[in-house]
Parts: sequence; structure tokens; C-alpha cells
Amino acid sequence: MSKLPDIHRARSSIIWLRVISSLAWLDSALVGKDAKLSYAFLSGVELAKRIGETFVFTAVTPGVAALLRNVVLPHAQFFAIPIGLGDLAIGISLSLGLFTRLGSVLAILRALTNILVAGGAGPDTVGFNVMLMAAGAIGLTTGAGRRFGLDRLLLARWPAAKLLRLVRLRWKQAARTGENLF
Repeated sequence: MSKLPDIHRARSSIIWLRVISSLAWLDSALVGKDAKLSYAFLSGVELAKRIGETFVFTAVTPGVAALLRNVVLPHAQFFAIPIGLGDLAIGISLSLGLFTRLGSVLAILRALTNILVAGGAGPDTVGFNVMLMAAGAIGLTTGAGRRFGLDRLLLARWPAAKLLRLVRLRWKQAARTGENLF
């Protein structure tokens, strides 16, 4: 019995996982009253409000709460911009399969930050962010953008580009073993 259909299903599942997890990041950046790219958040007002009313009480450790109070809160506008743009960049990276490994690393770091800041809010917050970290880890280890993603096109066009080294790692291994990545 051939195992090829199982491999094809696994690769398809990774693509779906990448795309669905990207929706969570795009939703965080663009949709609803909690949108990170809204004017209220980017101006620092909404971030400062969340820190003062929620995050200092839901932080995992007193050290994280002190960091929020003493460093992030006074510079809320500065921190709001990379948070909003980071969520958007992660969402675009994972949805298009563009620099997927870099997007996956950023997703893991961002989800870890969410756990540290809001982990005391309950198991739902922790569980959702652990799921995003797991999806990021799978995207990181499998290079999920090489199949039905722009990473595949970039590697085909510029196989020797130094910028694509994060993406190329698996391609070099496959070249040695003669494995077909498509």
C-alpha cells in the first residue's frame, strides 16, 4: 500500500493550518474594536487603557506587570505601532506563504508575549495562544510556504539569494537526498 496519499494529505493540512492561523493574526490587526491597526490603538490610547485596566492584573508574573507599568505604559504609542504592524505582517506572511519561516518565528514570539501579558486572564487566552504557537512551530519546521505559497516562486526565481536562507534550508537538504519538494 502506497503512503503517497497520506503524505499529500499531510502537506495539504499544513497549508490549511498556515492559512487558518493567518486569519487569527489578520483579525487581530484589522477587525473589531480590538483591531491593532485602528487609530485608537496606534495612537497609544487604547494600548495604555488595556495596560492600565487589564494587563497589569493579568500578567503572568509581577516582573511582567512592572515592565508593562514602567516601560510600555509611558511609551504606549511607540509600542503600539510594532504590535499592530507585527500582527499584520504575520497575517500576510502566513496567508500568502511569503517568508513563511520568518512569519512563523514572529508568530511564536507574539503569541508568547500575549501569554506573558494576558495569561492570567484564563485558560482560554493561554490555550488560544499556545495553539498559535504550535501553528507557528509547524510553519517554522516545515517551511509551509514552499507549497502553494510565494516562497516557492521566490526560490524558483532566485535560488541563491542570501535573503531566502531561512526558506532555503529544506531545499538544500532535499537537493542532497534527491527528494521532490513539489
